[in-house]
Amino acid sequence: MRRFPNIDLNLLKLFASLYHTGSVTLSAEELNISQSACSHALQRLRERLGDELFIRIENRMLPTAYSERLAEQVLPGLALLRQGLASSHAFTPDDAHVFRIAVTDYTSWCMREFTTYLSESFGNIHIEFIQLAERLPESALKSAEIDLVCGFAHQQEDSESLNRLVWLSDHYVSVRCQSHPVAENLSLKQFLQYPHVLVTPWNESRGIVDITLSRQRKRRQIAIRTASVLAAPYFVPHTPYLLAAPSRYAETIAESLSLRLSPMPLDVPDYQLTLYWHKTRHNDPKIEWFIRLFSEFHQC
Repeated sequence: MRRFPNIDLNLLKLFASLYHTGSVTLSAEELNISQSACSHALQRLRERLGDELFIRIENRMLPTAYSERLAEQVLPGLALLRQGLASSHAFTPDDAHVFRIAVTDYTSWCMREFTTYLSESFGNIHIEFIQLAERLPESALKSAEIDLVCGFAHQQEDSESLNRLVWLSDHYVSVRCQSHPVAENLSLKQFLQYPHVLVTPWNESRGIVDITLSRQRKRRQIAIRTASVLAAPYFVPHTPYLLAAPSRYAETIAESLSLRLSPMPLDVPDYQLTLYWHKTRHNDPKIEWFIRLFSEFHQC
């Protein structure tokens, strides 16, 4: 096994800067050292690692194959180290901060009142909503690639790695066009007679309605499948399609789309909008501040 080299952390900072800038001059400016000091530091790093690391071609420092492999391992580690050192300092919302939150289109829509409050009260706090392909990206939360997940659940959850805050509960309603053949509340038989719009934010094979029906050994017809809760009602007008939608959203757009809402003809579990964060970051001042503010806002 190759012995782990004894390397000054400042040399690794130089490596990261050169890898990103491709320039000794720019790296010297970024690290606030002279060009001569930068060149000497690069030479020391080359000697420690036994590789040229960067080759000057057409006035640009290009990484060697060894540098490329090294960067894959070292750069993420340096990013985590920077974040760990930053999180040891007190958090202040007066400084500029970005919160990266994984969402669905619907959960981001539900956060609009809170983001408005942030814009009015904390001008240096910015939100970046991220659409991810999996419901609970635990590895991204642990590595701080994202700070929080705003998702939803239909039952109590226990997780060894995630903490959670349930901040809103709501139920589903049946949505159909005003001109739909069924004018009154739907029976279960009618519910199964007509085709449906199915919403699967993470490309699931079925939704909570299908799971509920399967327990009764029943199945509905799926005409359209979409990942978007917000887009789903727009497939309903002038069709016989049915849609199970969150009442909070359905009531907002029912009039503008000429939609008819009625109770679900089966006992579908309510959903809970839930904020998740990794347990390893529970005492991170940045996360603590956001959770506290978010909780207080929704208790008002």
